[in-house]
Amino acid sequence: VVDEEVLVALERTGYMTPQHMTLIDTVLTMPGTTIEKEYERRIAAINAVIAVCDAEEGAPSRRRVTQKRSADDVDMPPAAPLPKRQNPTASDKSDDMFSKAIGSVCVKSPTERPTICFICLGSPSLPQRERLRMYKNPGSLSRHFVNRHIKPFSNDMH
Repeated sequence: VVDEEVLVALERTGYMTPQHMTLIDTVLTMPGTTIEKEYERRIAAINAVIAVCDAEEGAPSRRRVTQKRSADDVDMPPAAPLPKRQNPTASDKSDDMFSKAIGSVCVKSPTERPTICFICLGSPSLPQRERLRMYKNPGSLSRHFVNRHIKPFSNDMH
């Protein structure tokens, strides 16, 4: 249904991620000729929406400031102390910290909001301190997410 020229133009500008292009393509396709094909089309559209909705989007609440953060803004997640008889290795402590961080990112209800960035946590190329960085509140995490992980629009969009 969408003109191929429009899709190529959107792709060329770089403002549309591959997930957005897939979403446009799957949602705006013609209905299937059979029930099975229609189900496949709908399932593909649902999967495309899921791919786009994996990241929380939105504009930052204030402009990016190039000042250092205070120690209050960033903390390491607390690690539960192990029984005194055990002598945990550095690897055990690290694994425990990552397990707790992963658990804190996996929210159980819509009212919960994490304070650790799931993208940084899952990036093995970052140092451990950056991967486990705990933000003071969900708003601080949202600002980090927008500033660090969302592709900014260029000025020619206005």
